[in-house]
Amino acid sequence: MSGMMKSLYIEDNVSINLKDIPIPQPSNGQVLIKVECAPINPFDKEFLNGYKIGQKPLVSAVPGFEGSGTVIASGGGLLGWQLKGNRVAFYTEHQFGAFGQYAIADVNYCAELPKHITFQEGCCSFINPMSVLMMYQLLGNSSGIVSTGACTNLGRMLMRYCQSKGINVINIVKSQGEEKQLKDEGAKLILNLNQEDFEEKLKLMASSYSTTVLFDSVGGDLLSKILNLMPNGSRAYLYANYSKKSLEGIYCANLMYQNKKIFGFSFVDILQSKNIIQLKLMMNEILNNIQGCFKTLPTQIFSLEEFEKALESKEKAIIKI
Repeated sequence: MSGMMKSLYIEDNVSINLKDIPIPQPSNGQVLIKVECAPINPFDKEFLNGYKIGQKPLVSAVPGFEGSGTVIASGGGLLGWQLKGNRVAFYTEHQFGAFGQYAIADVNYCAELPKHITFQEGCCSFINPMSVLMMYQLLGNSSGIVSTGACTNLGRMLMRYCQSKGINVINIVKSQGEEKQLKDEGAKLILNLNQEDFEEKLKLMASSYSTTVLFDSVGGDLLSKILNLMPNGSRAYLYANYSKKSLEGIYCANLMYQNKKIFGFSFVDILQSKNIIQLKLMMNEILNNIQGCFKTLPTQIFSLEEFEKALESKEKAIIKI
């Protein structure tokens, strides 16, 4: 397919512009997708701030890591031809990402959308829901987790999914408003970080519910404060750093004598370790629950022209192409 398309385009390290560029052509094992919707994730904001993510180039590129649309061309290969004409959700680290009228994606990272799932629902099928499944697979024998990003879309998905599997989730919030929001969504265990007895309650809860895994999105001194209060043998996974601070306050003795550990959680690395059968099984589970455990709410819709406004949105922003 030839012609021009409208897209957001990064020309150098400091500027992103809406411009017309040639429609890209897929290679073997890739497909060309006419994009309908693409969400703005923390991934995208980190990338736009100059952080290299996966194989995606930082310059001369269209940003956007996931979206939904219709496959209109295949670069070759059986899977690509089978997808042609189908509605899909997709993840991509290609130079031509989701924030344009057309995107390139590897066939392994495309999932056909059932008819009852809209493009708006389907565009959020990969990064957050897949992260939740990856986190669940890390639990091992643990029967409980602590979640510090409890009111983010990922945190709420994690709470809903783990509770559905019988895993206790201690949700950490910062306000009564967040506490009410989670209660309304069915959260069973909630602790307000600003309560005077927060540390005492957390230590008791973590012990009572055998909570030995922490999923942290804040970083700074919060990870250490919580991990220090958790039972021996506890593990912390840092999947974001909203505080923009270095880790502080780790008791070295806890790492040496209480067998506590801290890991980075890399969505990209874990995704690349999955084979096509594993990916298909995970995506089937996600799409079967995209209107339940893995729903994304609330959302606000923007056009490509409103991209800068979308970046500032306090709700989940979705670009409708």
